Amino acid sequence: MITRRIERAFAYLLLVLIGIIGFAPFVVILLLSTKARIEILQVPPTLDFDIDQIVSNYRNVLIDRGFLGYTLNSIVVTTLTVIVALLVATPAAYAFSRIPFRRRDGWANTVLSLRFMPAVAVAIPILLMMRFLDLDDTLPGLVIPYVAFSLPLVIWILIGFFDEIPRELDDAAMVDGCSRFRVLTSVMLPLVRPGLIVSSIFAAIFIWNEFLVGMYIVNSQSLKTIPLGAAGLISAQRPIDWNVAATVGVVTIIPIFVFSLFVQRYIVRGITAGAVK
Repeated sequence: MITRRIERAFAYLLLVLIGIIGFAPFVVILLLSTKARIEILQVPPTLDFDIDQIVSNYRNVLIDRGFLGYTLNSIVVTTLTVIVALLVATPAAYAFSRIPFRRRDGWANTVLSLRFMPAVAVAIPILLMMRFLDLDDTLPGLVIPYVAFSLPLVIWILIGFFDEIPRELDDAAMVDGCSRFRVLTSVMLPLVRPGLIVSSIFAAIFIWNEFLVGMYIVNSQSLKTIPLGAAGLISAQRPIDWNVAATVGVVTIIPIFVFSLFVQRYIVRGITAGAVK
């Protein structure tokens, strides 16, 4: 009994330590976003808060530096990419899970391996393709490559969820006269809804933070996403305003954090389902 209590106490202590290490950077960046530039290097740091300074920092970032527009662009690009990726990946994952064809497992592994292709290796070809389609420096020109990058992981996760559903449900529906498409839309989709949410989470996090491909495709200031706008804070001509950089960090984190907070219970299941295959 004593040994079990010690193990439990050690487990809780370890969890608290992990929590502190995980949240400490977010707490620091939140505190820095409330300070004036001159207060950043103050030793010891002060915990005094000036509401006027906080409003000034966030007005500077959201309005003066245009991050409100960057945030809206990121939301639009992320939403469109996730929707298109799900529309394409769902029937593909169903086919991999349910329809037998030659070298099915090999093709599934090939699809997943495409996810590990470094973006830097294909950024220039993607730019040339978008220029050929006259989509460079446009939001659709961002959505198309982001869909391509998101599809392998989304397909793989959904395959795991489809594999968990008994095949007898497909057979029963088809005996009743349903086509494959009707089985997918009417029977499978309600059952695989957690998988759709999980894959949306991982795709959204990737798209929200993607920088390299966006840097090649987007040139207009009005079309930049948050990572592209944040890159403009670094300049050789002037020192970095760390309070502004911290405020940008908070603005970047909050939308995806709120999204993840509502769907966090699906994340672990998604990791497990994607690893079962």
